[in-house]
Amino acid sequence: MKLYLSLHAEAEPLGPPEHDAARKIVDEGYDDIKRVGEFVTTKGPLKLGTIYHSHTVRARVTAEGFAGHFDASGGVVEADGLGPKDDLTDWIEKFRTSDEDIMICGHRPNLQRIAATLLTGDPTDDPVLYTRAGIACLERNDDGGWGVAWMVNPAMV
Repeated sequence: MKLYLSLHAEAEPLGPPEHDAARKIVDEGYDDIKRVGEFVTTKGPLKLGTIYHSHTVRARVTAEGFAGHFDASGGVVEADGLGPKDDLTDWIEKFRTSDEDIMICGHRPNLQRIAATLLTGDPTDDPVLYTRAGIACLERNDDGGWGVAWMVNPAMV
């Protein structure tokens, strides 16, 4: 099972907290999604099940942007539990038991907590340095352990 983790693309500056979920992706963010998506698929389409995203505009637009480059049989789905401070217990269990390759477009610190929990068992570790619109691919091996298969960020491509 592969788990693709992506921090949402660059968005409008922070404003009042009540407007945070509506922050839109800026032009640089769209460019980053396009470059990363094209790079990751240079050897053919990236096939996966579902691309999940949080309830924010910036995560949804990032997910939809990557979906334009990937072959996601389950489509793009807005899901509960992917906000920056949400409890990830159910998601971690899903990653540990699912056979479907999944992509998550989300936020700090939850992406860091997902990677840390799977890679080290300690959600306070910080084993993956995320960049906006970058992708970290984690892979579960046959014994249930996890490793980083690859990472790409917009500055690389």
